[in-house]
Amino acid sequence: MWKYLLLIFLSFSLLSWILYIIRTIKNYKILPSLVNEEIKTDDKLPIVSVIIPTRNESKRITPCIESIKAQTYPNLEIIIVDDSNDNTVDVINGIIKNDKRFRIIKEEKLNGGWVGKPHAMQQGSREAKGEWLLFIDADTSHDRNIITSAVKHAQKKKLDMLSILSELVCKSFWEKIIQPIPTGLLIFISPLGKVNDPKSKNAFALGPFILIKHTVFDKIGGYEKIRGKIADDVEMAKLLKESGYRIGLVKAYDMMKLRMYEKFKDIWEGWSKNIFLGLVQKREIQSKGKQLAVLLIGLFVVFDMVVLPFFAIILSLLVLFLLKISIWWFILAFSLIVWLVSISVQSYVHSKYYIGKPVYSPLYFIGGIVTMGIFLNSAIKTLSGKGVKWKGRTYTADKPDK
Repeated sequence: MWKYLLLIFLSFSLLSWILYIIRTIKNYKILPSLVNEEIKTDDKLPIVSVIIPTRNESKRITPCIESIKAQTYPNLEIIIVDDSNDNTVDVINGIIKNDKRFRIIKEEKLNGGWVGKPHAMQQGSREAKGEWLLFIDADTSHDRNIITSAVKHAQKKKLDMLSILSELVCKSFWEKIIQPIPTGLLIFISPLGKVNDPKSKNAFALGPFILIKHTVFDKIGGYEKIRGKIADDVEMAKLLKESGYRIGLVKAYDMMKLRMYEKFKDIWEGWSKNIFLGLVQKREIQSKGKQLAVLLIGLFVVFDMVVLPFFAIILSLLVLFLLKISIWWFILAFSLIVWLVSISVQSYVHSKYYIGKPVYSPLYFIGGIVTMGIFLNSAIKTLSGKGVKWKGRTYTADKPDK
């Protein structure tokens, strides 16, 4: 009986991967690309205030600061809001030297249910003089024309906010086999192609690069209404669209690179902070029963799509070797087909979206197992009220530690 159940689950996996490639590639084709534009003598460009929150980023802040310092955009101020207890500020000062465009301010103490990053960006916005605010993460690096190109695109399309899809850099072994799994699932469940449609309710943004009009930011109260949200980028996009403002999302893989996490511990803790708590907050799921249902569905989807096809191959080989039951030849063949489809689809989609190194797709089943562990860990910490930890802070469904 259970062999037929296995075939049903494999069939569901195959159908899911077919749906996955149709949906993700459709959205990919709809999304516009950011054009790399140079400064022209007749350009009338507004002041842009770049705000970079930093917390113990000494080992990875250099590419970000160097690329922002090298920007061709003429009307620029850069505000770094720091809450580090390492030598992050020393590293930054060693790069900016006497560049007067940069200012470093100390982040104020968290209170009132604020999450660390939105709190730092809100504080930075109060210091900003620019007509546009540009929120940037410390783990990014940029083409010298990215701010010029983004501002021109936003002006041309009459946008109130613009976010960017960047290349996801994966260098270590664990990055290469884990990062594509949650990231790939994220672009699957989020209809990215509809973000630019003002008639659609779908809203999405990526925190590493958010360009927003200062006046619009102030009108919605900045991050005040979403101060306790983990997925502050998506919540900001949602808030703007619900308020009647125009948001945009563009591909800029050749102009921006993002390296989220480097070590296994960082991947585990980073995604534990985001993957479950961010999901239930985004969907506004407050019932413990419904949150538990989200956990079970999430675990099943990752297992069935990513882990099961390879597991079924191994199981089939073992049964055939030990028992020599003929139907398992069919199960083996079907498992191989589903597994090959899964790694082919992921390789193709990830290459299109510049997610990691698709050549490692045959090992994604390991990443799937780890992702299930991360999802379970995140859910247990959230449901128990203990909260998930990140950079010395604890985040719960209600509010972060002060």
